[in-house]
Amino acid sequence: MRQILPITLAGLMALLPVAVLAESKAEKTERCSIQAGIVEAAISHRQANRNQNRATRKIMNADPIKGTKYEANVDVLVAWIYSLPQAQLTPDTTATFEKACLDYKS
Repeated sequence: MRQILPITLAGLMALLPVAVLAESKAEKTERCSIQAGIVEAAISHRQANRNQNRATRKIMNADPIKGTKYEANVDVLVAWIYSLPQAQLTPDTTATFEKACLDYKS
């Protein structure tokens, strides 16, 4: 799990459509925190046996996502969580995602 997850995350970071040009450290920290919240919510929905489309809709309509630039990230992140093996649906996945986001250099 630990070897596959970071490689998957590196590719995932490149797919996320939020612009990161001239982003301050505080802005990056906020972005990564919000995206990690999306990952955490997707894990929660999947563990509750909700289907992927419903999870996506619920997360898109929740604060702090609704009406923000982060709506564009929801589909990608939810799809990623729903593609993971059940064993990777842990708080570690959220923490690993957030660390990879913070460490990612575009």
